[in-house]
Amino acid sequence: MAKKIYSILLLVSLGLGYYLYSVRESLSNVILIVTSGVLFTLLSMGIHGLIAHSLNPNVKGGIILYPILMGILWAFLFFLFVFFVLPIFCPDFMLKL
Repeated sequence: MAKKIYSILLLVSLGLGYYLYSVRESLSNVILIVTSGVLFTLLSMGIHGLIAHSLNPNVKGGIILYPILMGILWAFLFFLFVFFVLPIFCPDFMLKL
């Protein structure tokens, strides 16, 4: 049951991302950034949930590598979001350093 929920969450985030991409011209940059951030969170939760529920609970509890791999996966997804997805959604948005 949990795999179905996380699969639905993953599909909903991808579908809403595609919809947001198609209507991006009519929305402001702030709305695009906040909405895409929420969609990134849903996507991350869906991927993490699918991977977490695919592992055997006996194996998952005994490995220290699992949290490290989840952290690396999240960092990779965040890198893709910040440097590839945000520039596509908001090409005029520049971060002030």
